Amino acid sequence: MKRLLIVDDELAIVEALQDILSVEGYDIVTAFNGAEGLERMAAAKPDLVLLDLMMPVMDGREMLRRMRENPALLSIPVVVMSAGRISDEERRSSARFLAKPFELDLLLDTISELLGDPRSESEDTERPH
Repeated sequence: MKRLLIVDDELAIVEALQDILSVEGYDIVTAFNGAEGLERMAAAKPDLVLLDLMMPVMDGREMLRRMRENPALLSIPVVVMSAGRISDEERRSSARFLAKPFELDLLLDTISELLGDPRSESEDTERPH
């Protein structure tokens, strides 16, 4: 099962994404700021990060910068979610950018493009029909 880390300071967004993505077959880990997100990454080893830019304590820009400086985290795709503008550097450092509010189908398609089937692992798994 693919693991996603959701990093956003808005509880309603985190809960909604967690509910929807869990139903879609993803294992979900959450954090409410960049510092917490980096801590969760070490323990959870996510396959993909959904990252808001505007947060207290440590914002998403700083978390993204630290991820890109760490060789162990460099290969993890990051989908930046923000209602604000994104710099060219942030666009280059992230796998995708989704402007808030975004359509749920766009989010699911983006994650699927980056990770493939949420239930796929290295071994063969039987899929429901």
